[in-house]
Amino acid sequence: MENTQKKEIKIIALGQNCMPRTILTRWGLKHRKIFGEITYPFDLAVFETREITKEIKTDFKEFFYDIDFDEKKHIWIKKPDCIEFVHDKKYKKNDKDKLIMKYNERIDNFRNALKSKTPVLFVQILGDCDDTENLYNVLNSVCFNKKFRLAVIDTQNIVNNTNNIDVLKISFPDEEYKKNWWKEKYYNSPEGICFEKQIVQFCKKLINEF
Repeated sequence: MENTQKKEIKIIALGQNCMPRTILTRWGLKHRKIFGEITYPFDLAVFETREITKEIKTDFKEFFYDIDFDEKKHIWIKKPDCIEFVHDKKYKKNDKDKLIMKYNERIDNFRNALKSKTPVLFVQILGDCDDTENLYNVLNSVCFNKKFRLAVIDTQNIVNNTNNIDVLKISFPDEEYKKNWWKEKYYNSPEGICFEKQIVQFCKKLINEF
């Protein structure tokens, strides 16, 4: 699909997993990596919602504490904070330093985006709890008076306070899509296309309002 991302707007995914980046890339709102799109720390790992807020608030101070290699899943995880580096399987048991180096690059990308003058649309697909007000307040404190908006895709109908936050309440098509949304069978189904299209149109609207 044609890329419609405005050059003067950065789009940064805030998890909980890789769904926001994947959907917005698939539909052309974000560039693909091969066209120069950089990666941020919450793009490709699995996080609990409150952990995302905590990492931003503390400037990732303890992000690399207690990271261990899971022999069964063959991925790096951070059990205390329920983080799973599911898209970094190339980093094997002896590659912890390489994993840390890669995530330091992604964290620096995030910091630089906050410091730049370019407005940012943050996008989070919410699944486990409502931490949106705290997240917005933390973003507001670290964005150096830059213009930003926080788009929250509320799949569980749990967001109540929407002050300053742009919320789209939308349910997953079904449990099968929720579990397998990255598989073509599901994202190319009529239900999957309808679900993703609503998210994309919502984000396009916010981009146009900057």
